[in-house]
Amino acid sequence: MKYLIVSVCFFVAVAELVFGTGSGAKELWQKQMQTLDELIANNKIEARDSPNTRKIGLPFFDIAFEDEIPVDKTVHTLRPQDIDIVGAMGDSITAANGAGADTVAGLAIEWVGICYSIGGDDSLEQSITLPNILKKFNPRLDGYSVGNGPLVRKYPYGFNVAIPGARADDMLGQAEVLIDLLKTDNRSNYHDDWKMITLFIGGNDLCAIGRDPEGTTPEVYVAEIKKALDLLHSEVPRMFVNLVDILDIYLLPYVGYGYGSTPQCRALQSSFCGYVVDTMNDTVQKDYLRGINRQYQMQLQALIDSGIYDTRDDFTVIVQPFLRDAVLPYTEYGEVDATYFAPDCFHFSDIGHAMGAINLWNNMLEPVGQKTTVWSITDLKVPTKEHPYIFTYKNSGPAIPTTTKAPEVNATSVPVWVIVLAAILLVVLAGEAFMLVYLLRKKSSKGEKSQTMSEKGGHVNEGAYVEKM
Repeated sequence: MKYLIVSVCFFVAVAELVFGTGSGAKELWQKQMQTLDELIANNKIEARDSPNTRKIGLPFFDIAFEDEIPVDKTVHTLRPQDIDIVGAMGDSITAANGAGADTVAGLAIEWVGICYSIGGDDSLEQSITLPNILKKFNPRLDGYSVGNGPLVRKYPYGFNVAIPGARADDMLGQAEVLIDLLKTDNRSNYHDDWKMITLFIGGNDLCAIGRDPEGTTPEVYVAEIKKALDLLHSEVPRMFVNLVDILDIYLLPYVGYGYGSTPQCRALQSSFCGYVVDTMNDTVQKDYLRGINRQYQMQLQALIDSGIYDTRDDFTVIVQPFLRDAVLPYTEYGEVDATYFAPDCFHFSDIGHAMGAINLWNNMLEPVGQKTTVWSITDLKVPTKEHPYIFTYKNSGPAIPTTTKAPEVNATSVPVWVIVLAAILLVVLAGEAFMLVYLLRKKSSKGEKSQTMSEKGGHVNEGAYVEKM
């Protein structure tokens, strides 16, 4: 039996080579890897002889579409088949740490090939990711990440510039790296290619509230992301940015006690995000955390709603909120299903990444203002003839009219309701006229009889008259 002995020096060397330096991301990740090293050494965790072979695929996604290129292509008439390049920015979720791991030992590995937003391993039939969905529309798509490993930071990573441990203030640096790659990498035609970038950040910011309250306010969080978006907006042509909402992070500690969780999982969760774990049994702190979390979401949405990134026809930023009101997945027996998360109960597993890809894609095909805010296991949406484009603020209006014609109305004709009302009034008036004639005739008849009897000198017996009547 083989056992994995991982040295602290190895992880420190990896961190020095590949991790960011802003907001203490490098130091934080080194500390977390040291905790991982100690857990592995103390628990003598068995290593796998081969990479994870579990695949999360979708075999029956058949599509048919017309591939006519619009004359005046803009970001508001952008279709899935028009996307040439994909890229990603973020933290260890987008670096896919532990995504394919069976044990905590695999958390040091970045399984970028199965990352929900940028992974391109295999095909959609074997692995559900956004690039693999897009490949169904454009087989020539490029820029996605493939494979896995702690030191592979060049070609296999494609245009994935995410760094484990990163926070919002690392996004400007990542934007600079991404722009440089798009300009210099021969897979990208900088001026002509349509590029789709997915940015997901905020987990490490929320985890740092306890130790860095001033650097983790909603205002700081949004301001740092704005710097990165401003740079992309000012420099990059033909770009669509998916801005993924941060999830309600207070839920994560419950994963540590769900189906498939372990004591090592809970220990690592405390290492990665101790502040959040500590709020599990503290209602006051939990409410405070949730308030900050919600402000992250609301203020980021307000930034994008302002329209400052809709000043050009070849660039936009759209918030994709499928994690905004997310709930934890449960088993059929009512337990939190920890298999959607990596062995540290913090990062996404391959199943979690697949679920993220499905819901990100579906958000892209939902109008702004009508997007799903709770992720779920659901079918993949497909573009329609009425709405063939990826939704933006400017194309999220009413659906394009179909060929079915509405009933024609003659503007000079009398409305039907007027005719009906007139008929009713005529019936009522006719009834009243009939009753009036009847009463007048009856009165006239009485008068004639009384006059005849008076003329004969007879005494009128009122009782006898009434009896006769």
